Amino acid sequence: MDIKVVELTSSNSLEYLALRKVSEMEYPQYVGPSAERELLAGKKNIASTLDAYLGEGTIIFGAFSNEELVGVIAISRRLSPKFKHRAFIWGMYIYKSYRKSNVGALLIDFVKAWAADNHEVNLLWLQVTESNTPAISFYKKHGFITYGTEPMALFTQDQFHDVHYMQIMA
Repeated sequence: MDIKVVELTSSNSLEYLALRKVSEMEYPQYVGPSAERELLAGKKNIASTLDAYLGEGTIIFGAFSNEELVGVIAISRRLSPKFKHRAFIWGMYIYKSYRKSNVGALLIDFVKAWAADNHEVNLLWLQVTESNTPAISFYKKHGFITYGTEPMALFTQDQFHDVHYMQIMA
């Protein structure tokens, strides 16, 4: 299976929104606020939301199989010189039918290579809910370490979720 990873643009906005809707249904305990922003943008405003991301320090990478978007991963950086050394990974999601196809590894390796090429970035970090044990195992397998846990960091579906903070040097 040939998977290609590229930066998404507003031309991918409807495919991206469809994927984000599926991800939110499957994982409502997802940590990042950007997914909520995207869902609220809807079909009418998702393209302009994606266009605005670059100016805000956010890049979304998509994995494509035969021109079909099958997975995504996003990175965000604060534009302040005090924080430009850190990139936050968020929104990683792969359609179920592609999870056994190494798409997750391709996406995380792509972001790690992006960080290595971007000499300002020294650290990649992310947040993952404690209940998302497959994701925690995946990130550990790819070199991330847990450096803290925030109790009751997220409230969804009438329950609190603790959030692990994980990082890797770029």
